[in-house]
This record gives sequence, C-alpha cells and structure tokens, in this order.
Amino acid sequence: MWHGDPGFGRRRAGRAETDRSVDARRARRAHDNTADSRARRFTEGLEDAISGLGGGCFEHAGHKADHVEELRRVLGLLLDVLADWEMLAARPGERLE
Repeated sequence: MWHGDPGFGRRRAGRAETDRSVDARRARRAHDNTADSRARRFTEGLEDAISGLGGGCFEHAGHKADHVEELRRVLGLLLDVLADWEMLAARPGERLE
C-alpha cells in the first residue's frame, strides 16, 4: 500500500464496507457461469493494476505528458465498456447494483 496516496484514508475507511460485502459476493459467485468469471477477473485485474501504481512511479517518469494522454485513452475505453455493461445489466430480469 502506498501511503503517500491522497486517497489512502478514503480507501481504508471503505474497507469495512468492502469486507461486509465479501459474503454477498461469494454467494453470487456460487452461481457464476463462464462469462461471470471472466468479467470478474477483468475487473479484479484492473483493480490490481491500479493498486500497483503506488511507490512514486509517475512522479519519477520522464514522459509524464505521454502517460497522461495514454491514461486518458484507456479511461475512454473503460467508460465505453462501463456504458455497455450498464446497458446490458439494465435489461429486464437483471439487477444493477
């Protein structure tokens, strides 16, 4: 964990809520199909990648503007994926949480 991160306290405070939802997630996973497992691995992989950004990797980068532009591009792709997933999840019979 990178304690120099300005969001560190907010994430720590949110852990209790996250811990409470672990049982609910496990119950839902009991009924996962292959697509559910792949979607979960995708989002968990993103979270792991983001969590691994600490330690001053950006502060010491020599091409900061290039990295910002690349992150903007990737965020645009992620927003498109999110919009698609929200639309699919809002179909009748699906519950958007």
